[in-house]
Amino acid sequence: MTCLAEKKAKKKKGITKTGLTCLVFCIALMGATFAYIVAQAGEYNELRAEQERIQGLIAQEERINQNLELQISVFDRYAYIEQVARERLGMARPNEIVFRNIAAE
Repeated sequence: MTCLAEKKAKKKKGITKTGLTCLVFCIALMGATFAYIVAQAGEYNELRAEQERIQGLIAQEERINQNLELQISVFDRYAYIEQVARERLGMARPNEIVFRNIAAE
């Protein structure tokens, strides 16, 4: 029975070397995981800010594009082209009679 008493005494001793090694490894792993998560969160915030900046640029470029498309649609109209040709260039259609105000010139 002395052998059984010795086994019980060993069990009550506390944490074994293997248990302590496992505990230290788990704590180190948890610390490394936490550091990794913090680093990833910082990178995520930077990427999020960059995304918002780029979306702002895209919105600005879309407004510019809409204005340019509006100008194109105005300039594509035949009536506008004819008006500019008549007013700025003094052009007339074939067989059209043009009256000039000599007094104004």
